[in-house]
Amino acid sequence: MGNQIIDSNQVDGAILVVLPKFIGDAINTLPALELLKKLYPTQRVYVLGRPFMSHLFTRAAHYGAEFISDKRYCEEEKHSLFKMAKELKQLDISIAVLLRGSLREALLLKLAGVKNIIGYAQNARSPLLSHALKLNQSEHYIYRYCQLINIPHGRPFQQFSAPKLIPKKTTCALSKKRNVALYLGGSVKGDRHYPHDLSLELLNNLTMRDDIHLYLLGDKAEREEMETLRFKAGENGEKITNLAGSMSLDILVDTIGAMDAMISIDSGPMHIASACGTPCVAVIGQGTSPWSNVAPKRSNLIALHHNSMSLSKSLMIRDITPKAITDALTTVI
Repeated sequence: MGNQIIDSNQVDGAILVVLPKFIGDAINTLPALELLKKLYPTQRVYVLGRPFMSHLFTRAAHYGAEFISDKRYCEEEKHSLFKMAKELKQLDISIAVLLRGSLREALLLKLAGVKNIIGYAQNARSPLLSHALKLNQSEHYIYRYCQLINIPHGRPFQQFSAPKLIPKKTTCALSKKRNVALYLGGSVKGDRHYPHDLSLELLNNLTMRDDIHLYLLGDKAEREEMETLRFKAGENGEKITNLAGSMSLDILVDTIGAMDAMISIDSGPMHIASACGTPCVAVIGQGTSPWSNVAPKRSNLIALHHNSMSLSKSLMIRDITPKAITDALTTVI
């Protein structure tokens, strides 16, 4: 195949996709997986990702990809680069698509004996790629991922679909009121988290409504901070349930999918809400990527952007007031 257009009818081996390492980015790869499955309906399509990501892909089974845990990041049975390459070599991979831009991933696939490796020409890895595409940093992540499928195959597609996760019935006991999830982020999120004093004001504003019950989300590192917020809400804390650190990624999808609405900083839970079709208010401070590159492609999402003149990244998100968030929730719920 080399640098020429790939004819999917001439490919008889398996297809491997290397996922990004973050939840939101992985969700944004789903449209590219859909395009791959259309090109290769009878072939095995594997996705290689961090072990924790396997739970997410149980809710994306409709894309027809088989998840492989990247054991280089497995605490119980950690593999070296060479051992992981040896394991991949047994899968008879004809084509590998790098949806992560690192040199290390390209080297892994080269060691695995994959001849046709598609990826963007970045991080000095072009010599390891059979199809090295030029990266346009201004393009949306979904567009970037889909183009890695579309361009090497001769541009057979004109459009893509939005990412979709299919949650199962939640095991969480929900109230009979309107249920609203909040992911405000803990201090581990740095400049992206919604400050605790404003978070408390937001909780107090929302609990003034008798028709709403709130659920605080987060990982284990954020559980204590979320519990502190719930405690400081005083008697209103009865209208707040702290779920931070209590669930795996698949159960998180189920829980967010069961909500009437979601409030979230720019994060994985925001992308989960979008992929589940849950109405969402996104609180956008100083993100890790430009918002135009990562914004979920859904009409039931309101993005609140800061207009701060502050030179301090940590202060920018303070420009988005609890009242603005409360008003936006009233619109989407």
